Amino acid sequence: MNEQSSNKFQVVAGSTPFKKSKEQEGRVFKECTTKEKQFYESLSPDNELSKLIPKFYGTVLQDGKEWIVLEDLTCGYSKPNIMDIKLGLSHHDVDLETIYSPPSSNDPNVNFETLKQQANMSLHKELYQSWLLSKYITTPKLGFCVCGSQKHNCSTNQLEKIQKEQGRTFTTITVKDKLYDFFHNGMKFRPEIIESMVNRLSLFKDFFENNPDYRFRSTSILFLYEGDCEFSNRCDIRLIDFTHTKLYPSHMKPHSSKLSHYKSIDVNNIDPNTNSSDFDHETYFPIDGGYLFGITNLLKILNSLKNKQQPQQPQK
Repeated sequence: MNEQSSNKFQVVAGSTPFKKSKEQEGRVFKECTTKEKQFYESLSPDNELSKLIPKFYGTVLQDGKEWIVLEDLTCGYSKPNIMDIKLGLSHHDVDLETIYSPPSSNDPNVNFETLKQQANMSLHKELYQSWLLSKYITTPKLGFCVCGSQKHNCSTNQLEKIQKEQGRTFTTITVKDKLYDFFHNGMKFRPEIIESMVNRLSLFKDFFENNPDYRFRSTSILFLYEGDCEFSNRCDIRLIDFTHTKLYPSHMKPHSSKLSHYKSIDVNNIDPNTNSSDFDHETYFPIDGGYLFGITNLLKILNSLKNKQQPQQPQK
């Protein structure tokens, strides 16, 4: 591709350089990494995941660098309100095969109960503490954190922002308040936007409940809606950032749905002398990194806001 680009593209979180395409409206250039390029190139168009992420238009060489060409998700918005929510119980990776060992050469298949038993045998305080370590309070508790946002206040006509440093201070209580604030334009609350967001987010929950292929890490979900009070109720949600995406090991794929369910525990109360069989059957390491857990909690919070109720207790 020989497209030219200019103008830095405004992002609400992250440090990867973006540019808007100068030649083709509705496209942005993102600085290329080998793994993210491989992810986009390997994804089949008929995969359900392709409906939940930005469209991929190939790559371009420019200024001595390779760039991934993606759909500009803000194209067509007058005043886009954007929130970047990073999913997962941790933002660093764990070698799944140290927890869910591959089968021996004379046993090519492994059943779910065997994998579950292996995970429980790996459960100990030090491993959990290292895995759940995060700069964000809500990450190990809710399975998501707010990394940044921008919102147009229709009352003051100002752009209000949340920086990642602020997001690190949000608790399981205050993060609900920030989500409420995001859907309040300064003049009125927007439950109709939340209704559309809930419907859209449910598609992501369905995907992560039946995802046999990809394991994601440090991936965000982007909330986007029109902030101009004179325009429509247009909104969208997309999954973004795939530099750390890998394929599941083959012996885990048949059980990826069951192995993604997670029940949180208090790592400080783990007794190192306790037998692994004494733990609840759901307290193993979710192979999806807690993405299903995070999306489930997000849906609970949004539904509580939409219905103007006190936020439900997040999944425990």
